[in-house]
Amino acid sequence: MIRILENIERWVCDYEKCGAKCCAEGIQLTAADIKRIMALGYSHNDFLEFDEANQVFRIVGKKGKCFFLGDKLECTIRGNAPFVCRLLPFKIVEVSYSDEPIMSLEPVVDCPGEGHGGLIDKKQIEADATCFLRENQRLIRDLKNKGKKGVLDGI
Repeated sequence: MIRILENIERWVCDYEKCGAKCCAEGIQLTAADIKRIMALGYSHNDFLEFDEANQVFRIVGKKGKCFFLGDKLECTIRGNAPFVCRLLPFKIVEVSYSDEPIMSLEPVVDCPGEGHGGLIDKKQIEADATCFLRENQRLIRDLKNKGKKGVLDGI
C-alpha cells in the first residue's frame, strides 16, 4: 500500500533554482535500477556502493551530488532514473514490510517547483512506488540468500 501523506497537485523539476538538491549522493537502488543503468554501458564499479549498515545499494557521490548529475545540473540517465528519483516530488519517509508492504511518501521540503508545471500523475507515482517495494523485497531476499556478490553476479 502506498500512502501519500500530503498532497501536491502540480510540480515541475526546477533544478536550476535549488541547485538540484534532490540529486544527492547515496540514492538507494534496487536490482532493477542497477540493471537498467548497467544497460547504458556503466559497470557497477563506476556508480555503485553497498551500505553495509542498512544492507542497500546506493549511488556513489561526486562532489556531494549524484554520480549521474551533469555539469549543467541535468540528470544524465533521465530515461533510466532509479525508482526513488521517479517518485519526485515525493520522498520516501517510511517503508514497512509486514503482511502487506507499506510505503509512506511526503513532499520534498522547500521544492521551488511545487505548485508549478503540469498535474502530478498520482497513478504513476503509486506504480513506481509499488515497483520499488516489490524490487526492494526481492533484493532483501536475494541479499540474505546470495550475499552482495551473488546479487551483483546475477545482474
